[in-house]
Amino acid sequence: LQQGGVSKESKVGQTLMELRRTVEDLDPKQATGPKRWIERLPFADKLTNYFQKYESAEKHLDAILHALRNGQDELSKDNAALNMEKQQLWDAMGRLNQYVYIAEKLDARVAAKIAELDQTDPDRAKALREDVLFYVRQKHQDLLTQLAVSIQNYLAIDIVMKNNIELIKGVDRASTTTVSALRTAVL
Repeated sequence: LQQGGVSKESKVGQTLMELRRTVEDLDPKQATGPKRWIERLPFADKLTNYFQKYESAEKHLDAILHALRNGQDELSKDNAALNMEKQQLWDAMGRLNQYVYIAEKLDARVAAKIAELDQTDPDRAKALREDVLFYVRQKHQDLLTQLAVSIQNYLAIDIVMKNNIELIKGVDRASTTTVSALRTAVL
């Protein structure tokens, strides 16, 4: 949570870390240890203080849960926006594939025409090679590069969406299991 994609900027990551600190503060190990004679007095009972910590932590836990739910909502909205972006990217990749196909066909026809002209008019063939074929091939390469970048973007969006889904599940587990155990302990 501190180093990954859900680092310090992430509200969900911060809230999960805060939940962890709260749970660690309520660790029952704090209520045990060697007893001195003063700890046996009723007003210095560590167990009483420990249970009072649970009671005061209740509002804090509710605030953490609320923040976690808000974080889940944000992640869900992010996934919805990413899904729309992914759909638009898919459409753009379809158009790029069509352009690549057209550039390949144009390249083949121009190359065939140049091969034909090489035998009858070498100067015109040279001009076509330098002025047309070069730019058609350059554009074809540009289109392939753009298509590769779009594919990488599409895959990256998938990874981000899967990470968001896993984080949403993690928040669910933290909200249900950890908080449920703490509430049981308070009771």
